[in-house]
Amino acid sequence: MAPVISNHGPSRPVSPARASAYLVVFVLIGTGLMAFGGYQAGHALGLLGEPGRLTVASCAEAGRVKPEIRCTGTFRPDGGRSLDPAAHIVVNPSLAAGESIRLDRVHTGSYVRISPARAEGYAALTLFGAALFAFGGAGFASRTNPSGRPEFRAGPTGSAGLRVGQAGVVLLLGAGLCLIIAFLSPLLGGD
Repeated sequence: MAPVISNHGPSRPVSPARASAYLVVFVLIGTGLMAFGGYQAGHALGLLGEPGRLTVASCAEAGRVKPEIRCTGTFRPDGGRSLDPAAHIVVNPSLAAGESIRLDRVHTGSYVRISPARAEGYAALTLFGAALFAFGGAGFASRTNPSGRPEFRAGPTGSAGLRVGQAGVVLLLGAGLCLIIAFLSPLLGGD
């Protein structure tokens, strides 16, 4: 077999310090995406805040550069504890007066729409973060041979890096599936 010729010259091994830095970045970005995605998905499902209904009083277009539709009305939490008569949310498309939508109150004056499609989108982000975290873990569970290529450790725990890397691939596929579902859900009649 003929040798492979590269325009970039011979490959040089990556220094262990640089490889470790990349792995730390993967793990940190993955952790951040998992935390942010999980938090947002919790609110999109109405699990973290105070779920309730907003009865729309009026909607108006606001903003000149990037116009948005703001609807105001009365927010009534499911528990019925604290009514907010001046709640507002940005929506698209506009809602009719008297129409009711499900919201999650994050804190006083801050609301997000409860929506399965939003939850699925943030689930995809969470799974993507978990995949990055797993890829970083797989890198830490591997070592570099003298040629600079990763080599998974041998022995009873040796395939741990390989298994974690495979789990990362499965998580990445799950994230893609969630993203497809989140995209198709509104088109098929889901909110």
